[in-house]
Amino acid sequence: MNLIQEMIKDICLKKHIKFNLVSKDWIMVLEKEEHIKYIIGYKFPLNDYGSSEVCNDKYALYEVLKKYHIPVAEHHILFKNYDKEEVKKYAFKYNYDMVVKSNTGTCGNSMYHTEDLDSLYNYIDKLLIKNYSISVLPYYEIKTEYRTVILDNKVELFYGKRKPIVIGDGIHTIYELLCQFNPVYFKKISKEGLDRILDKDEIYEYNWQFNLSKGAIPFNVNDDDLKEKITNMALQVVKTLGIKFASIDIIELYTGELLVLESNCGVMMENYALIMPNGKEIVYEIYNKAIDMMFN
Repeated sequence: MNLIQEMIKDICLKKHIKFNLVSKDWIMVLEKEEHIKYIIGYKFPLNDYGSSEVCNDKYALYEVLKKYHIPVAEHHILFKNYDKEEVKKYAFKYNYDMVVKSNTGTCGNSMYHTEDLDSLYNYIDKLLIKNYSISVLPYYEIKTEYRTVILDNKVELFYGKRKPIVIGDGIHTIYELLCQFNPVYFKKISKEGLDRILDKDEIYEYNWQFNLSKGAIPFNVNDDDLKEKITNMALQVVKTLGIKFASIDIIELYTGELLVLESNCGVMMENYALIMPNGKEIVYEIYNKAIDMMFN
C-alpha cells in the first residue's frame, strides 16, 4: 500500500468502515452497513461523471472555462490526422516556443517543451502514437504555480510550488544541492549527470515543470491578497464545473496575470504529505472529511 492508502485504511478503521484493495491495489472498496463506495486511484466518488470527464480532458477544460469567461491557459487540440500546416501557423505566432502534452495525463507526465518546428512535430507524433488526442499550447513564462484543494466549496489546502532550481556555491555538486532543495525526491534518484560542482552563483534548473512528482517543493503563501484572488478563481472553477472534491492549479505569470492551468478530480497529496511539516496530519484530515462526505 502507498501512503494515501494507508491513511484511508486507518480512517476507515476508526470509523468502523470495511476497507479492501482490489484490481492490483488500484481500487479501494469501502463498506459501511449496506453502502459500498469505491475510490479509484485518487478519485473519490464525489463528482458526477460529466464533471469528472471535463476535468480529465485538458482541452475540454479549456473550452468550458473559456466559455464561462474564466481566465485559462490556452490549449489547441490535435488528433492523429492533424494538419501540419495548421500547426505550423499556430506555433509560428509563438515563435515555436510551445508545450505538447497528453490531454489526459497527470503528474506532468507525457509533457514536452519545444522551441523549434521539427521537435514540435516529433513530440506531437510521439504522443499521438499512444493518445487519441493531445494538446499544444504556448509556453508560458510562469513565476509561480499555486494549488488549491477544494472539498464541498471550501478550500482545505492552499500552497505554492517552487521549481527545482539551485544556485552554485563552488563547493557542492548539483546532486548535493538538489538534495538540500528537496531531499524527499532527489535522494531517491540517480546521481548520474549531476556530479558536476556548480560555480559560485551559477544557476541550474533541473526541471521546467512545477510538479511535486518531478522534484518541485510546496511552500506556504503569505500574500493574503494574492491568496484571495486565487481562491476566488478556484471556487469559480468548481462552481462552473459542479465538482465537489478537486485540486485546481493556477499559474501566475511574470506579468501578474493569473490563469487556470488544470483541474484534477484525482486529488493526489502524497508528495505534499511527505515534504511539508505536519503535511501528513493535514492530508489525513482532508481525506477524513472526504470519506465522511462519501457516506453522508
